[in-house]
Amino acid sequence: MLSSYLNIVDPNLDIVLDEPLAYNYSFPLDKFQKHAVKAINRDENVLVTAKTGSGKTLVGEYQIYHSLKKGKRIFYTTPIKSLSNQKFYDLKHMFKDNSVGILTGDIKFNPNADIIVMTTEILRNLIYKKGSVTESLGLTASLSLESLDAVIFDECHYINNKERGAVWEETMILLPKEVNLVLLSATIDSADLFASWLGELKQKTIHLISTTYRIVPLEHYVFKKDEYEKLLDAKEVFYPDAYNRWLLYLKDQEKGQKTHKQLVKNRRLGGYEDPVVAKGEQQHSFTHTLNKTIQHLYDKDLLPALFFVLSRKGCESYASKVSGALIDTSDAAKVKHIIEFHLHRYKENVQISQQYFTLISLLEKGIGFHHSGLLPLLKEIVEILFSKGLIKVLFATETFAVGLNMPTRTVVFTGLRKYDDSSDSMRLLSTDEYIQMAGRAGRRGKDTKGYVFYLPDRQPELLEDIKKMMTGSKTKLQSRMKFNYDFILKTTQSQNLSWVELVEKSYYYAQIQRTVNSISIEKTHFEKELLSISLSEEQKESCEKEIFYKEQLKITTNAARRKIQGEYESWRSKNSDKFMDPLRKIYNRFIELHKFIQDINEDLKYYNNFQITLDPYFRVLQELDFMKEDKTLTQKGINATEVNEGNALLMAELYEEKVFESLNQQDILKVLSSFMESDEKESKSFETNDSVKRVLEYGEKICKMIEKIERKYNISYDEWKLNYEYINVLEDLFSGSSVGTVCETYGIMEGNLTRFLLKLLNIVDELKNIGILNKDVLLLEKLEDVQSYDFYKIAIPESLYLHI
Repeated sequence: MLSSYLNIVDPNLDIVLDEPLAYNYSFPLDKFQKHAVKAINRDENVLVTAKTGSGKTLVGEYQIYHSLKKGKRIFYTTPIKSLSNQKFYDLKHMFKDNSVGILTGDIKFNPNADIIVMTTEILRNLIYKKGSVTESLGLTASLSLESLDAVIFDECHYINNKERGAVWEETMILLPKEVNLVLLSATIDSADLFASWLGELKQKTIHLISTTYRIVPLEHYVFKKDEYEKLLDAKEVFYPDAYNRWLLYLKDQEKGQKTHKQLVKNRRLGGYEDPVVAKGEQQHSFTHTLNKTIQHLYDKDLLPALFFVLSRKGCESYASKVSGALIDTSDAAKVKHIIEFHLHRYKENVQISQQYFTLISLLEKGIGFHHSGLLPLLKEIVEILFSKGLIKVLFATETFAVGLNMPTRTVVFTGLRKYDDSSDSMRLLSTDEYIQMAGRAGRRGKDTKGYVFYLPDRQPELLEDIKKMMTGSKTKLQSRMKFNYDFILKTTQSQNLSWVELVEKSYYYAQIQRTVNSISIEKTHFEKELLSISLSEEQKESCEKEIFYKEQLKITTNAARRKIQGEYESWRSKNSDKFMDPLRKIYNRFIELHKFIQDINEDLKYYNNFQITLDPYFRVLQELDFMKEDKTLTQKGINATEVNEGNALLMAELYEEKVFESLNQQDILKVLSSFMESDEKESKSFETNDSVKRVLEYGEKICKMIEKIERKYNISYDEWKLNYEYINVLEDLFSGSSVGTVCETYGIMEGNLTRFLLKLLNIVDELKNIGILNKDVLLLEKLEDVQSYDFYKIAIPESLYLHI
C-alpha cells in the first residue's frame, strides 16, 4: 500500500502557474517542470525521474532560486567528484549574486557559501558527526546545517549502486524533515515504492514526476556501406529484421575478406608485394573502418561524435589511429589558447606526465580521449574543449556518461561489453547503462534528433542480446544498506538517531515489511488449503510407510536391499487398496504445504527479528574493545569513526598498539597504503625495510584475529587482508624515480596514480584526526608536509572549474 503522502503526477497534464515564481523563465516550461515548480513553491518534496536531456536539471535549479529567495542555504549533492566540479562551475555562473562553495574529498572551497556542491559522502559524514565528540574534526568541521533549506540529490538513482548506494539512503534518513528534498534521477523501476517510503519517512507530501519524454528524440542504427539500418526508433520500437540484414551484410564482407586473403597469398607466392596487397589489408582492419566512419560522419554533418570504448587503453589507442585533423587552423589556434590559458599555472604538474604530450597533440587536431586513468586536470581540459565544440571526435569510457552535462550530436559504441568486478568477467551493458550512455546524443536547441550507432570492433552481439539490452526493463530500485561495523560505529557515535531507529526508518526495512506482508498473505492461503485436505491418520501412516521403504531402497545394497525390497512388496500387496494414485497426490500436496508454511515461518522469524542478526557484530566490537558492554564506544571505537577511506578497525587497532611511534613519515605512508581496497585479485609481492615489514606482519595477525572472532560468532565475512599494491610504487617514488618511470614500470595510468596519492592524503588526514583526538603531538609532527614530495606535483587537489 502506497503512502498517503505520495502524489503521483500525470506529466502529460498541463497546469497554470498562477502564483509568483522565485525566477521568471524567458521560455515556456515543460509540463513536468511546471508540476515540480508548483510543488517546490509549496515547500514540498519532489522526485523527478526522466531520461538524459529531458530538462530535469531545471527542477534542481529552481529549488535553489526558491531557497535563496527565502534567505536560506542549499546543498547540491552529486555521486562523483568530476560532476561536483562541473556543477560548481555551472552554479557559480548561474547564481552570480550569491556565494557558491564546493566540498569533495580533494577540494574545499568556501564552505560557508549560500550554495554548496558536495559529494553525498561528505553530507552523510557531516550529519553523523553533528553533536559528537569528533564534530570539530575533518573536512566537515567547517560545514553547518544551519539555515539549510533544501538538499538536491543529483543522479539519485545511485542509491541502487551496490557499493555506494547505502550512503544516499543513510543521508536521506538522517536529514531533518524540515529540509526540503529534490531528487533528480534517471528512469527507474518501482519509483512509486521509493517515493512512498520517503513520504512516510518525512511525514511530508512528495510528488513523483516521471516522464519518458525526450526533447531531442533518439534513433539507433548500424552502418551498412554508406547507408544506415535503423535498429530502434524514437518510440523505442526495435527492428529485428534490420539487425539480421546487417549481420548478413557483415557475413558477406567476411567472405570477401577471405577471398582477398587468398588473393594476397597467391600474389605473394608469385613474388608480388604491391600496393593492391597493402590497400586490401588496410581496408579490412578496424582502423580503416573507424576512419571511414569518422569521414562519413564529417561529410553528413553528424559531428561532434562521442565514441564509447569500454577500455581505457582502447580509448587512447583509437584516438591515436584517427588520420588527419578534424578542425581547421583557426579552431586549432583556439584549442592552443584555451589549453595555455587554463593549464599555464599547472605546467610543472601536468608536464611530468606523458599523457599530457600525447593528449595535447590530439586535441590540436580536434580529437580527444577521456577516462578515469587520465590526470584530473587533463580530463577537465578535455571537457572544456568538448563543451565548446572544439573536439569533434572524443573516445571515452562509461564514466563520461555519469551526470556530466556534455551532450553531442552522435554517439557511437565500439563495443557493448564491460568488465564486471563481481564476476571477474565481461558482461553486456544493462539496459540502464546503455540508455544513460546513448542518451548523450542529441543537443537541445541544436539537433532535431540524436544519432546512436553500433560499430563493433570485434564480433557483433547476438540479436536476442541486442534487443534485450536496448528494450529491456529498467533496473528495480532496491536498498543497498550495509549493516556492518562502519554502520554500527557511526550510528552509535551519532547524536541524531540510534542504530535501531535508523534501521527501522530505512528503505531496506520498508522492503522487509512489504515482504512480510506478502508472505503472510501467502501463508494464510496455504493454511486454508491445508485445512481443506482430508486425510485420516491411517492414510498418513500408509503414505509415510511407502516413503520410508523408497528411501531405504535408495541407500541400501546387496542382501540388505533385497530384504527391504521383499518387505516393501509384501506391504504393497496388503495395502494396495489404501494406496491409490489420488491418495498419493493428496499426501504429496499435504507435505508440500507443510514445508511451505514451515519455510515461511522461518522467513517471518528472520524478518520480524532482523535486529538480532546484528548482534554478532556488536559482540565482535565488544570483544575487540571498540565498544563497551552498554554499547557505547570506547576511545578506540571513537578513533575508528574517523576512518572513511581505509580499513577503520585495522587503523584504529594499529594506532592503539602504538605501531606508528617506531616509524618515520615515509614508512607511515607505506603502511597506510596497505589499508586501501584493491582491485587486484591476488596479493602482490613487495620489497621494503624491516620496520615496515614488522608492522605489516602485525597487521596480518590482527586480520587473522578478527577473522577468528568472526567465525566464533558465525559471521560470514570477506577475507580480511592488507593491500600491498602500492608499496613498491612508494619505495620507487621516495627513491627519486620519476612519475613517468614509475607508471611505466608498474603499468599504472597517471590518473590512477593521482587518485591513489590523493586518497593516501585523505587517509593521512584521518590519522591526523585520530592524533588530534588523542593529543598525540609526536604523530602530528611526523605527518606534517606530506605533500612536499616532488612526486605530489602530479596529485594537486585542484580543479579548473574553480577558476573559470
